[in-house]
Amino acid sequence: MPVYYARYELADGYIHNWLFAGPQAIPVLDLDHYQGQDWKLQIARHYHVPGTSEVPGTSQPPVQDEAFVVDDTALTWKYYRCDDDHFVDCTAFYHICHYLRSWAYSRVVSPAAREVTCILTTNGPADVWLNGKHVHRHEHFHHQIPVSVSFRAKLKKGPNDFLVRFEAVAARECPYAMALRILDPLPEAFVFVPTSHAGVARRQTVERAIEAAYLDRDVYVWDDDITVHWPEEMVASAELTVRLQKPSGWIYSEARPTVSAGYKKSMGQPFQVPEGPFQIFLIPSLQEYYEGNLRLERKVALAAVRNKYSQTSYGTFDERRGEALMDAARREINLFSEIAKMALGDWADVKNDVILEAIEGINQRKDCSDFYLVGLLGMLQRYGDDPSFPESLRQPLEACVLNFKYWADEPGADSMWFWSENHQILFHACEILAGQLYPERTFTNADQTGQWHREKGERLAISWLLKRGAGGFSEWDSNCYFEEDLLALSHLADLADSQPVYDLATVIMDKMFLTMALNSYKGTFGSTHGRTYTPHIKGARGESTAGISRLMWGMGVFNDKILATVSLACVENYGFPRIIGDIAADLPEEMWNRERHAGTYEEWRDRAAGDWEVNKVTYKTPDSMLCSAQDYHPGAKGVQEHIWQATFGPDAVAFVTHPPCLSEEGSHRPGFWHGNVVLPRVAQWKDVLVAVHKLPDDDWLGFTHAYFPAWAFDEHLGRAALDGDFGAFQDKILALDVAFGDLAMRCATLRGDMLAFGWEGAFLRNEQPQPLSGFKHYDNPYCVADLPAAELEVRYGDQVMRLNFAAG
Repeated sequence: MPVYYARYELADGYIHNWLFAGPQAIPVLDLDHYQGQDWKLQIARHYHVPGTSEVPGTSQPPVQDEAFVVDDTALTWKYYRCDDDHFVDCTAFYHICHYLRSWAYSRVVSPAAREVTCILTTNGPADVWLNGKHVHRHEHFHHQIPVSVSFRAKLKKGPNDFLVRFEAVAARECPYAMALRILDPLPEAFVFVPTSHAGVARRQTVERAIEAAYLDRDVYVWDDDITVHWPEEMVASAELTVRLQKPSGWIYSEARPTVSAGYKKSMGQPFQVPEGPFQIFLIPSLQEYYEGNLRLERKVALAAVRNKYSQTSYGTFDERRGEALMDAARREINLFSEIAKMALGDWADVKNDVILEAIEGINQRKDCSDFYLVGLLGMLQRYGDDPSFPESLRQPLEACVLNFKYWADEPGADSMWFWSENHQILFHACEILAGQLYPERTFTNADQTGQWHREKGERLAISWLLKRGAGGFSEWDSNCYFEEDLLALSHLADLADSQPVYDLATVIMDKMFLTMALNSYKGTFGSTHGRTYTPHIKGARGESTAGISRLMWGMGVFNDKILATVSLACVENYGFPRIIGDIAADLPEEMWNRERHAGTYEEWRDRAAGDWEVNKVTYKTPDSMLCSAQDYHPGAKGVQEHIWQATFGPDAVAFVTHPPCLSEEGSHRPGFWHGNVVLPRVAQWKDVLVAVHKLPDDDWLGFTHAYFPAWAFDEHLGRAALDGDFGAFQDKILALDVAFGDLAMRCATLRGDMLAFGWEGAFLRNEQPQPLSGFKHYDNPYCVADLPAAELEVRYGDQVMRLNFAAG
């Protein structure tokens, strides 16, 4: 096969154009053999293969689309174009432990021989070969932010073949990226990528057209046009193939346009396709792609939503319960769709294979097994005696329950995570319900009876519940992990035989719903969040809590996050307090809420025991809501914290973050939109927020950025009742006195205050210091409570609710 070379330029010395193969993913099934803090390094050294640059079964150099086999893994050399963050990024989530290795090849053409410094940036171990000679290896592990290592290399005049093999040990989230930079290359140096396509000039034109395509939003609703755009400044035109397809590859529409400057192409509307994730898949013309071997591809993620969003309360709980169960049942996405069918009495539609697949995952002790085991246990207790319950499921279910590992102190090493707040209560709920089902049976993993497990689970659950009652949640206002908390609590508040467990689970559910109501705007849980992910903050339609609020008080939307929604819809022994729904729907002229949540972390792995605390505020009016965490560890490394957000509607939200990369894959923590590399210093007084970011000199991307979906906003962001029309609002904003200093600012507000704030020092309002910490647990027009809280009294109109957080 003839080989041709496509030319690309270095990007500030970074190689952006590669042939990539991998990852080869090898399951690590004997985790008990790797003990200690360096267990990942032990695994990497066990599987590491030293040697030459030759990759088994591939030519030297490799060619795009060439297939080969490593061990028993079939791989193909694919073209990879780095984004502006310079990474070859293979980040993904692995529910069981795997050893990963990948290969990246590129040819650098130098006009003269030259010794250079190369900088290799990875999360894990890596090797580099240059012209067939091994020139570098490092063996570090840095779980989230990759680290750079420099080495010297001698470039010869002409072509220089770089091959990088980079590794990872994946257990749950696995950030897995590589970047290679050549410092001070000769200006005339460039990159060659080998290809079997002869028209390399044509390749450049088509590639630029593919890369220029963009969507103006991430979520499309009902009759929105799913439209692909090309920029007005685009120079050349090209014939492309554009598909709307599922991530699995199922195609729903295809177009074959010739695209040029300002071109746009509608690919359909959400009501025409199933609800859920989709991709815009862009490739060259079919003839060039399939016959000419011009294998250029790009996928752009989007979501199609058919369900309408409710911004006002409607219906009764029973009516919404039926809607929630029917919506979950029709989705058929996991075990909880099948549970919804059972709750509806649709036994003929129950798919046993989906339930058996969940059982098999639990038997493998995949991470998040606790999410699904609690569902199975609730299913058994609620519907196991129904004559229609499938007999073929009984033995697999019983074996699964009796052989599970219910807590971290039991035998066996695996990838299950026990230590985050939401996983803790899920494991405890599983242990309680399993012990109730089989009190006299021996559970094989711990060699203890079900009664022993029940008592242990109750003891641990009560400890967890008392902490949440007294101090709140370290994963505060999490619009993803509140789903898992409520998944566990809804089972305990409905099925627990222990009165203290039942009582505490009930009041903690009430407290969580109250917290959601206080910090939501027309169904959007637009609060600051202790942990979140990108799909949950780019508007409210993807929040895991959206279906929960829709079910409980009629505001939000039913979506594919169904675990807690289905579980709550199945509950029979919990009565939702009407006062909470009324508070959620209340939109006074002004609502100013301060909260403090605090507690103690338990020691686990490499984290010492210690205290945690967050002080947060919410300002809500009939027109918008602004929320933030005040002065929360400024300058510290961030993970998944969402420090502030302005909310105007389910799609119209705004916030700013400091990203480490351009990937939106959720296993980056932080990622492009969720979390911050370095936490900012934030202060808020009602409708004015100041966020100060202090980026390190060597910051990888060197910027902060704002999420501001312009399509979702009308022209008015102020309050018409106070600020007049949009023109008057603009004039008032532009006339404000604003001054910036060195990481500090001073500004007048529309409400007549003068605020001053910076990276250091007090937050001043009209020259008076304002508190940024030491708040009460809750302090708002509906309730006031000290921290720690023994009880909470909530008032709205003539309604009163008292929550007692003490053990019975």
